[in-house]
Amino acid sequence: MHKCILILERTAAESPAYRATFKTKHGRHVFLSLELSGEECAIAECFYIDRCQGRLKRPLAPQKLKARRFPADKLLEVIASELDKTFYGVEYIQNDTAGLPLEEYLQRKAGESNRKYRFLILVGEGERMNGLPIRLRTRLKNKLHRAIYLDLAYYKDGLGVVRQCSYYDRRYQQRAVPVTPPTLVSCFFPYTREGILTLVNQELCCDFTHILVTEGIDLDSNTTPLCGAI
Repeated sequence: MHKCILILERTAAESPAYRATFKTKHGRHVFLSLELSGEECAIAECFYIDRCQGRLKRPLAPQKLKARRFPADKLLEVIASELDKTFYGVEYIQNDTAGLPLEEYLQRKAGESNRKYRFLILVGEGERMNGLPIRLRTRLKNKLHRAIYLDLAYYKDGLGVVRQCSYYDRRYQQRAVPVTPPTLVSCFFPYTREGILTLVNQELCCDFTHILVTEGIDLDSNTTPLCGAI
């Protein structure tokens, strides 16, 4: 099994402050800034960087975070218990990110993360419009590990419509019916690969980079997600 090492990067030359970004076990991306003083460690800043809350310029801090100052040798225990991530070691380094302002540092880290290919797999049916079948369906897991069923179709004038979009991993109020994600506010969208990626990433908390269209997969008899945070 691969064991993760926490890499802490010095914020500036000779500074006692270090920072890092990492992904928790539940898919949240966290920024962590620490200050070391002898055998003591203090958390200077800690917040999510994967999505914003309302109109705030910076995402909210993790609600579970309680420990702010503790012995340096307890750092990995604090991260495991309060930030939902298990590391098996820590390494302190100084590299070319030292001296970068916070915004530039986060932009660089986001660019490194986006180099990975994340495919949105869609099952197509019918004739083609803009190079895509006129009906596209999938089952996916978003970054919060919610299982979602998505049914899209071509409407007219280059636009697509969301025929159905619902969670199916939990049941609410014992009604045994799926619930539409409350963030889904766009019913119509450009029926292109870019339009679909924008819809899914922005409205359903995903981070897909490319689309793959296939056929022959029975989505109705098998509820296993085809793609996403799985």
